[in-house]
Amino acid sequence: MDKYKTVILIVLVVILIVLLIIILKKLFKRNEKNKELKRATEDKRRDENLNNVILNSYADKSDLKEIHTPYDIDYSNPNGDSIKSNNNNLRKEDNQVMIQLVERTELSTRKFMMNPAKKIKIGSDLQGNDITVMADGISPHQCEIFSVRDKVYIRNLGQGNRTIVRRKKEQAIVDEKGIRLLSNDTIILGNASYDITIKK
Repeated sequence: MDKYKTVILIVLVVILIVLLIIILKKLFKRNEKNKELKRATEDKRRDENLNNVILNSYADKSDLKEIHTPYDIDYSNPNGDSIKSNNNNLRKEDNQVMIQLVERTELSTRKFMMNPAKKIKIGSDLQGNDITVMADGISPHQCEIFSVRDKVYIRNLGQGNRTIVRRKKEQAIVDEKGIRLLSNDTIILGNASYDITIKK
């Protein structure tokens, strides 16, 4: 009789241990799922905030569907002085940022890896541009990409030709004040486009 009690007790203890392990696994999975949901929500909120910064939702929509005028961006440093073009005045972190541009035109695809701290100029002119592209709708000096305090921006230099940044389903016209670039943005210059990847 005592043997049966011992066996039953051992079986009950094993069953309890197995049940405890199953419950702990479920709790762990639920905790991980909650963390993933929280992370996804934070990513979505951050992405929406970035889109709200780049796009002016109150802009005149009569010009082009889904194309807006960007907010002004202040490139001044914390002391209120404007950023100078001299590369010696750029902060150390700017040298750590690199930008990859994948150019797509009707005729070819090219890939560039460049340092925006040195200002990347794009246009159709063979002189004075870092990237020369022969395509319709591009000015001799169309736009420039540059970095300020570890963030990458683009501004339009071309007269009469548009520089457009596409982010997911939204688009923004770039003016001489400029807007911030993020990885997975696409720059559209006439019949050419550039897929952007920012590497730190």
